[in-house]
Amino acid sequence: MAASATPYNDTPVSIEDAVDFVEGVSFDNKAAVYLAEAQALTDTRTDLYDAISQGVLSAEDLTSPYALEDIHQACYGSVWKWAGKLRVREVSIGAAPENIRELLYGELQTLHWQVENLDSIDLTPEFVAMSAHHHLVKIHPFVDGNGRVTRLFADVLLLAMTGNRIFEWTESPDYFAALRRADQTMNPEELLSIVGVTDLG
Repeated sequence: MAASATPYNDTPVSIEDAVDFVEGVSFDNKAAVYLAEAQALTDTRTDLYDAISQGVLSAEDLTSPYALEDIHQACYGSVWKWAGKLRVREVSIGAAPENIRELLYGELQTLHWQVENLDSIDLTPEFVAMSAHHHLVKIHPFVDGNGRVTRLFADVLLLAMTGNRIFEWTESPDYFAALRRADQTMNPEELLSIVGVTDLG
């Protein structure tokens, strides 16, 4: 992907961002940061898909207490100091920082139970994985990358549960509107009607 395809192009990196880069890493502009993040996300996705296909990463593993933090670290650890660390400051969306760990662990615990009992509960793998995306992004546990990481998490969770399916994400206004409405209903059905599913074969 060329830098011209990023949302930032030649916008300079701010001083505030620069101090958060990992040691030995620097970027001239936000386009370069975006590309580095995108490559790391792609590499992490490939590694997770491979681990699932080789049988060394299960849906139960993905719902263990630190799984989401580990994935965030893999996606952003080559660029940012805050990678894999739970948010400690207030932002305009998401849970209060002091509640994040409890809420995150509670959500992963629920997911773990759903995965272990999938054959006996009246929920599809798609429902479980999309619900995970919505609940986790609503908590907003990290400084940045919450949407990208929780979408990746939903993909790998769905793949681990089904063996061949991932979501076909969209960034349309309808998706974001449905995500906001799900905050009120706590039901991912509308999201599932907007986001497609791809069979990897």
